[in-house]
Amino acid sequence: MGRRSGKFRRLMSRLFKERQIYHRSDGVVHFISMSSKTQIALAIVVGAALLWVAYASVNVVFKEQIIVAKENDFRIMETGFSKRIQDAQRAYDDVNSLNGIIQQEFDKAMREISARHQMLENTVQRKAVIDQSISTLSEGLAQAGGPNGQKPLNGNRVMVDVQPSEPTPRQSRTSKLRKEAALESDRRYSANSENAITANAIDTMRNAAADLYTEQILLFASVEQRAMQEIDELRLVLATTGVSPERLITPAKISNTALAQGGPFIDPSIDIGSPKYFQRANRAALAVDELAALQKAINHVPLSSPIVGSRRFTSGYGIRRDPINGRHSSHHGIDFAAAWASPITATAAGIVRFAGTRSGFGRTVEIDHGNGFVTRYAHMNRISVKAGQKVKLHDKVGELGSSGRSTGPHVHYEILFRKKPMNPSRFIEAGRYVFES
Repeated sequence: MGRRSGKFRRLMSRLFKERQIYHRSDGVVHFISMSSKTQIALAIVVGAALLWVAYASVNVVFKEQIIVAKENDFRIMETGFSKRIQDAQRAYDDVNSLNGIIQQEFDKAMREISARHQMLENTVQRKAVIDQSISTLSEGLAQAGGPNGQKPLNGNRVMVDVQPSEPTPRQSRTSKLRKEAALESDRRYSANSENAITANAIDTMRNAAADLYTEQILLFASVEQRAMQEIDELRLVLATTGVSPERLITPAKISNTALAQGGPFIDPSIDIGSPKYFQRANRAALAVDELAALQKAINHVPLSSPIVGSRRFTSGYGIRRDPINGRHSSHHGIDFAAAWASPITATAAGIVRFAGTRSGFGRTVEIDHGNGFVTRYAHMNRISVKAGQKVKLHDKVGELGSSGRSTGPHVHYEILFRKKPMNPSRFIEAGRYVFES
């Protein structure tokens, strides 16, 4: 260790020998003596200064490169961020566009569904009003019972099943109709969306609309089917009375003020999107219209008995032996015997056209029911209504008695259709179809 130290000192002594620096000024020579230590210290200072300069230069160069690199990184980040913003904006625009497409499809579907629902609701509501009216008539007729006063044993309903069994089960027809409606809705809603992104949403919406379309078609078919069944039953009821339904229902005419209508033609497919749906709705509406006409007519047909309470059938319609002189005579009504002063009631809604005394009939009330029907109630003890008064089914018109040409307390009941006498028993029997179970 000491040897190395000596070598180092000898090396430093050779490199930094003692030197004199001479300086001559104005003929005078000056010198400065610099020892080895001084030279070493000066060398250290100069070396440190050079190192510092080198370090500073390198540091400045590297810092500049770092700044440039950071600026480049910043530009790259800024470019990437701008690209992302642009991509996000495009995605936002695409979403808005897709939302617009889906909204248009949704609005179109809702317009169609709403229009179809409105048609269906109107038809169903009209059908419900008619059913309620028939049900009210059914309940009213049930109060009077059959021709001899018997009441239904199993409750009453709107119509009795008087038609023969159907050759094609209803379930089979419904299944067939469901398949047809499903095929039609598939054709209308099966077109795929041009944009794959919206395809799933639009297809889901279209599938739901197709299912609803099928159910609406089935509801219309059901309304039509039930209306046609009730039409057949009401026609049978009227036919049972001996009066053809065609004689009671006024056919539609352009000149009929009740049918006066107008306005521009508008293709229903614009609103409901399907002419076939309109055809199905129109068929149901026509059936309901016919049912409404029959219901209106039958509400003014005298189908009840003039005595609601206990009664006894004493004389029929047609040729009979006269109860007073014993000779054969025509009897244009039927007779019911009951307790004195039993209430006599209207057998259908109408307007009292006569209330007074007629020869042979005694105290008599005549009611005009419209459509050519007039009912006559004779031999009363007391009259309870006046001419021009409106009456409803089973409103009291008088009390049973024996006025006029009579052998005892009873009511003579007649039905005239267009001034021609009809058999009241057939009408009362027809009324049984409306309420019996």
